[in-house]
Amino acid sequence: MLVQYVLTGLAGLSVGVAAMRVWQTGQVSTPAEAGVAHDGDPSGEAGQTPAWLSTWTHSSRLLLAGAAVLVALAGAVMLIRSPEDATTGPVLRSLAPAGAAAGTQTLDDVDTMIGRLSQRLQANPKDGEGFRMLGWSYAMTGHPEKALQPYRRALELLPDNALVHSGYAEALTGVAGGKVDAQAKREFEKALALDPAEPRTRYFLALWKAQNGQEKSALEEWIALANSGPADASWQGDVRRQITQVAAKLKVDVTGRLTAPAATAPSVSQPQPVDAAAMQAAAALPPGERQAMIAGMVEGLAKRLKDNPQDGQGWARLLHSRMVLGQGEQAAQELVAARKALARDPAGLAQVNDAASQSGVPGA
Repeated sequence: MLVQYVLTGLAGLSVGVAAMRVWQTGQVSTPAEAGVAHDGDPSGEAGQTPAWLSTWTHSSRLLLAGAAVLVALAGAVMLIRSPEDATTGPVLRSLAPAGAAAGTQTLDDVDTMIGRLSQRLQANPKDGEGFRMLGWSYAMTGHPEKALQPYRRALELLPDNALVHSGYAEALTGVAGGKVDAQAKREFEKALALDPAEPRTRYFLALWKAQNGQEKSALEEWIALANSGPADASWQGDVRRQITQVAAKLKVDVTGRLTAPAATAPSVSQPQPVDAAAMQAAAALPPGERQAMIAGMVEGLAKRLKDNPQDGQGWARLLHSRMVLGQGEQAAQELVAARKALARDPAGLAQVNDAASQSGVPGA
């Protein structure tokens, strides 16, 4: 069972990169000054941790959480959740790694950016949002264990921030291999008290129930979550699949329980709703740099899947991403690998085959 630190929607990388770089330069001291609105993915079998909730937004806020892949400029802001104004363009370019040519950057550059943020926080030890971002960044790049200390510092500085509590709790869940332990549950409960509507928190508290013999109650809470969110929210499909799986396991008929059919999640090539500031920030990035960073994040997902191949949602995202980037040959090879890895997982295999068909992967 894997916790998927993969962002849903596969989009908005550019804005996230912009946000991290602005904070690294010290030209804004808080997310508010940068025009930031906050927020914070799941998929998989019943009882597993779907990947969508780490980045969903409530009341037009984008959530954090889930591994590192965001593909498509005009998608929801999923990485570092931070729209700035368009004047940050020169700052963004000045922070590109020395000598890096357009189209040659890799995931290493993301690690470099995280390192710069860490250095900046050494000089600004009271920047709670910065520590929250650092913790989130480690979690996003597949290192939940490294996320714990920054989140603890953020909790000291921002004890009333629901996203800090839920981000810390999700990192704890990642370290525990997908199990919502007692400490994570306490943090999720604190987050819920601060923001009763936050979907990530609601999902994981229901997951705790599913993992502790209360699957029927978990099912009810997931149904309530699905019914309380917009029908076209990008996370609806994942939650409803979870509902279907648990209902089948419990032999419960949920026909008619969901208020509206799950909207088909937008493909990575389709723009998702973002605000004007977010789009301006994304547009400020040079195209070559933007594409290079996206490609680096996709390679990060590919590497993670080689290490942990039992992840249908991850493979589906990778195949979509490859096709958006015009990497059909690689997508075809990875489709073969995914089918082999998921041969004993009918649900995961179906997810991969569906994604391959919709994306036009050769051999699908």
